Amino acid sequence: MRLSVVQLCPGYLLLCCLCTHIQAQPDSRDSLHPPGAYYNALQLYHQYVTPETGLYRGSEYVQYGYTLKEGHPFFDDGHQQQGTIFYNGILFENLMILYDQVREQVVINDAYENYKLFLINAQIDYFTIQHHFFTNLRDNLNPSAPSPGFYEQLFTDRITLLKKEHKTVQTDLSSGKVEGYIVYSVSYYLKKGAIYYPVNNKRSLWQAMGDKRSEAKKFIRKNRLNIHDDKEKMLLQVAAWYNGELSGSANK
Repeated sequence: MRLSVVQLCPGYLLLCCLCTHIQAQPDSRDSLHPPGAYYNALQLYHQYVTPETGLYRGSEYVQYGYTLKEGHPFFDDGHQQQGTIFYNGILFENLMILYDQVREQVVINDAYENYKLFLINAQIDYFTIQHHFFTNLRDNLNPSAPSPGFYEQLFTDRITLLKKEHKTVQTDLSSGKVEGYIVYSVSYYLKKGAIYYPVNNKRSLWQAMGDKRSEAKKFIRKNRLNIHDDKEKMLLQVAAWYNGELSGSANK
């Protein structure tokens, strides 16, 4: 019985995937819909490697050892949701994912769905949960960059708007047993070129707008935007407007 090269060596498919991917060099969001040749090779790789040893490398996820009486540590509603992960150079699709924002761990089921495991952060380039896109920020040499970790990418073109949700656990012993509750906060960052600007109040937003500050104020007044009513909506609209301003300047 003769076996094909694919059957003999699934690693050959992986090599093909990587070579094609390197040649294409898609943007991180474009990688969700990679070029045809890469995607076809990737599907063959996934088909022949079962269970996928490239994915199920991590440690067992341990539940919290005390009762959380208020809030939960996970992204969104706290339930597993469908998503994708670009892990160790390979795109894995149709996964059920939890994102623990307290421990900053991306959690999936093991290959046989007997337990949950969390993946190695250093090997995650990005992941998605439904329509939310999280990038692993690792600009360690950039003095303006926020701390390393996973940031939700809300907008990207000539500029990028990032969101960082922070969750911590505070403990309460008043009932005679250890109980916890979640403390939540959120931060936003606008990246222009290589510079990151925190944009969490009007003053920091004006600083990020630079020489477009006056025009930005007019845009906000005209559209009746209020940073206190819905900060994220306002920042998204300002980012899209500012991106259009940059595009217009570049086309002149």
